[in-house]
Amino acid sequence: MTTITDDAFAYLVAEEVKNRLAPSQREVLLEKQNWQRWQRALVALVENLDDQLLDIRESESSDEKRFADIGSRRMQASMRSSYSQKRTRVERFRFHVNKRLDEVTAMIETGIAPTSNPWEVVEFLKRAIYQHRKMMNENDLEATPIDTALWAALSEKWEFDNIDTSLL
Repeated sequence: MTTITDDAFAYLVAEEVKNRLAPSQREVLLEKQNWQRWQRALVALVENLDDQLLDIRESESSDEKRFADIGSRRMQASMRSSYSQKRTRVERFRFHVNKRLDEVTAMIETGIAPTSNPWEVVEFLKRAIYQHRKMMNENDLEATPIDTALWAALSEKWEFDNIDTSLL
């Protein structure tokens, strides 16, 4: 495995959010040992974008005062439009970075990498829950409240919040 510098890795992460990576490059990010690093790079990217938004607001405020002092409404309107466009671009990219951060965090928490078809994962997990219930029944094992809550999820009922963990 080739070692990638932090800067090169951060670049890969940013390009992946923009959907500009070759499949072979994306495979590097999808290697399980890179998931935590991917998450850290996304968090750093969000922080950088937040700093950019703050800088844009501060510059806009400063320019607003300067152009108000000059008294040029045309320059003020042009300046507002320019800053609005910059803010919109950064906010849009920040939205996509946060979305990817949520996905990577879910990967880390579940241990499951995304597939090309998310429904495949749903079907896989449903089969696993059905198999779990079948094996519990076949082996005459007593279901715990956690088991029961898991099985209820198959009927789209969330019962995990009703479990009294002190009784487990």
